[in-house]
Amino acid sequence: MSGRKKPKQPYRSMLAERLFSAAETSCITEYLTEVRARLNLNRKHTKQLMDDHVLALKLLRDRGLSLEEAMARLAPERLGHFYLEERKDWYPLDHAAKIYPLSMSTRRMKVFRLSCYLKEPVIPELLQMALTYTMRRFPSFATTIKCGFFWHYLDSGMCRYAVRPETKLPCAVMKVGAVHSPSLRVVYYQNRISVEFFHILTDGTGGCIYLRTLVKTYLELLGAELPDLDSAFSLDDTPDPAEWEDAFPVSGKGPAHGFADKPALQMKGMLPLEQPNRVLHYNLSTKALLDAAHRYGGTMTGLLLGLCMLACRDACHISRYSRKKIQIQLPVNMRKFFPVKTLRNFSMYTSIRLHPSQITTLEEMIPDIMAQIREGTAQERLEETMRLSCRLVKWLRFVPLIIKRPIAYFIYGKLGDGVFTTTLSNLGSISLPAEMQPYVDKFDFVLGPPVENRANCSVCSFGDQTVLTVVKNTHLTQFEDSLYRYLCDIGLTPYMEGSG
Repeated sequence: MSGRKKPKQPYRSMLAERLFSAAETSCITEYLTEVRARLNLNRKHTKQLMDDHVLALKLLRDRGLSLEEAMARLAPERLGHFYLEERKDWYPLDHAAKIYPLSMSTRRMKVFRLSCYLKEPVIPELLQMALTYTMRRFPSFATTIKCGFFWHYLDSGMCRYAVRPETKLPCAVMKVGAVHSPSLRVVYYQNRISVEFFHILTDGTGGCIYLRTLVKTYLELLGAELPDLDSAFSLDDTPDPAEWEDAFPVSGKGPAHGFADKPALQMKGMLPLEQPNRVLHYNLSTKALLDAAHRYGGTMTGLLLGLCMLACRDACHISRYSRKKIQIQLPVNMRKFFPVKTLRNFSMYTSIRLHPSQITTLEEMIPDIMAQIREGTAQERLEETMRLSCRLVKWLRFVPLIIKRPIAYFIYGKLGDGVFTTTLSNLGSISLPAEMQPYVDKFDFVLGPPVENRANCSVCSFGDQTVLTVVKNTHLTQFEDSLYRYLCDIGLTPYMEGSG
């Protein structure tokens, strides 16, 4: 193990001297000296981490804990050796993620957000400490993206990861590539904790594990006694290399196809400079939504696809003689077919297609939509698309990045969205143990803005609360207005939240 030796001189904190009495400062100095012995960061980040500990101690003192209890809750041992050992690991991107940095620009990149709404306002000082502890359990997330000769890759970083108050619209572009520039961000607003991921790191499943681990750690710092979660990681466990493996089968044999598709109808409206332009949350009762889906003979996903089809029809410019269809991209989690531990991207997608003349009523559309879902999400069909994705990456592996990048940006960034009208990504039900549920109100899931499409849709559920989120890329409101109206027509009047 490499790293600095434990300082011989006690660590003096001017911040602690201002916030605590002289008698308390003596105890805190000894405590901070132990903390300092577990850090091997640059001077700036070391000072920030030390100040984080002091501010968290003060916060816990103000909440009624003794200084000894506060220092025990923020024990230096919780840092482990993560910020001490020199990290030289690097991680190749998985087969799906290799395209994301190639198709981004200074204004558009593949970012998604997962948020947890607590019953009480977020305490920034404790959320900062929870993030500091959580990062050591996710070494492949504590990285920054770098350019290689043939592909981008993830390089380990030695730095302090900071929480920030939320000041921008969700899924804003990240400044990746700079020294110590993280590929995720943690922000808070009132009672909401949000983590935004550059898609090269993970997909929705991996992101959920990270968010639940972060929230559990935060609640424990508040004093909650919580059991281990099957859907979250214990910070004391050693990270398993299987968690950052590329689970896509590189040498799979068999037919490979699935990417080629005809151009889809697009919604009306100009694309503004600010991306995304608008974010809307449709809050619905999970039980009422499921009951409505069963009435029409479908699933929740099938019903929402039908509603989105109706809203897309209203928002698209439809020529009388056009053969183009409304096509909705539906991501599929491949973990239901392969028992893998990876936190990396491991999803494929299928497309649900209807011509405007077929978009009539839910009673008539749902059987067709459900048949397309069953066919498109069958394991054999998805494996064919997966094999094609792997073969495309294999064919491009020896093409220099400087040549690949402009070609990939044009194909995936400009033309990729053209085969879809919109996307509906259903993360499913997010589960928590009974001991943790009293602290949590709901979750939501936000997809970043597409390049050419005018809207993206995503949905997740927690208990009896389902949140359908629409990210808009145009000022025109036909899509979201129609979606609201059709939800009301079937008795599902949503409570609306979001940007103006």
